Amino acid sequence: MKKIILACSWIILMMMSACSDWVDVSPNTDVKSEDLFTSESGFKSALIGIYGRMTDQSLYGGHMTFNFMEKLVQRYDNNNDSDDVRAKIYDYKNQSDPKNTLASIWSAMYQDIANINSLLTYLETNGHYITTEGYWEMIKGEALGLRAFHYFDLLRMWGPIYVQDSTAKAVPFRDKFNSDKVAPMAANELAHKILDDLREAEKLLKNDKVNWAYKFDEPFVGERGYRMNKYAVKALMARVYLWMGNKTMAAAYARSVINECGLSLVRDNQTDVSMHDETLFGLSMYNMSEKLNSYWKTALPFNNQLWISDNNRTTVFESMTCGINDIRYKNGFGFIHGDNQNMCRKYLGENTFYDENIPLIRLSEMYYILAESVSLEESVEYINKVRNTRGISRTYDIIYGSNYTDVERREAL
Repeated sequence: MKKIILACSWIILMMMSACSDWVDVSPNTDVKSEDLFTSESGFKSALIGIYGRMTDQSLYGGHMTFNFMEKLVQRYDNNNDSDDVRAKIYDYKNQSDPKNTLASIWSAMYQDIANINSLLTYLETNGHYITTEGYWEMIKGEALGLRAFHYFDLLRMWGPIYVQDSTAKAVPFRDKFNSDKVAPMAANELAHKILDDLREAEKLLKNDKVNWAYKFDEPFVGERGYRMNKYAVKALMARVYLWMGNKTMAAAYARSVINECGLSLVRDNQTDVSMHDETLFGLSMYNMSEKLNSYWKTALPFNNQLWISDNNRTTVFESMTCGINDIRYKNGFGFIHGDNQNMCRKYLGENTFYDENIPLIRLSEMYYILAESVSLEESVEYINKVRNTRGISRTYDIIYGSNYTDVERREAL
């Protein structure tokens, strides 16, 4: 379903030539934002514009989802480069390509954060222009959730391994829309800032009815899967708590989302290629198939597109054994199979109703967080739930203390 993206008109000028320059985050604006924030529709447009900017290919319309991040973990086999050539992507200091990519991600993330901070500032000073009951709380709750979402990804990318050194300096935290320079904040301090934003967002969104479907009478509160709704906030809290090592809180929030959100795991992704029907939070990229056609295609041969080999496929999926019917890998479901080339269908947007979707948090992640946060005896329940829903027969269920050793069970999680 096509979406009209209402873009904000802020432009943040940030010049970066080396990693050491990235800590000087000084947003500037040459647009009179007060002209936008003098009506309820202006506040709505500002919020929707932030979601629209997130689909930029420097962010979640590319590098932060399927492109640079996945290349770092060697997801694709679409070239025959030597190991030396492939290793250059990790030489962030000396190689221009990864250096420029990281600079573009950093800049775009802080542009979004500047826009969010501007919106939050005007909510306090001009919030009286929002007259529809509950909209002020909804807009602020979403803005805080979005700020937390951006900062958590910045922290995971540029911060330390939390369990090894949580006090190491990470990235600057800005919660004001001004030009002051901000030094990097310690990872543990930033993590708690993120949780503070999410806790406040959770309170503000407590009355969010979370209409997953389109609402013809009130579109602004419909299709909540494309917005930072209250279950997306809780799911993000589960993600953050697990990253911090607090498995008790991670499990509590993941369980709450599973029990309350009203969504179910997708059983058939032939049409719903991105599994949008279980997406707690995602984005809609206008004209996605045209924008991404250099990365994904539907017909052989797959040349420079982002395909994976048969060996890679069998390493990721149990496709040669119990996973023969797993919809995440099956031909025409999760992938298009070719001659030692396999093309993921997730971003192909082949269907007019389910196209243009970029999932960022899905319900299946909550089951995985639960599995990682509870005892091994209990965890198999959640792993098997996902496996069975995706097409793996119950005959091959993981049974605690039976056909898996302790090490193998931990590998399965």
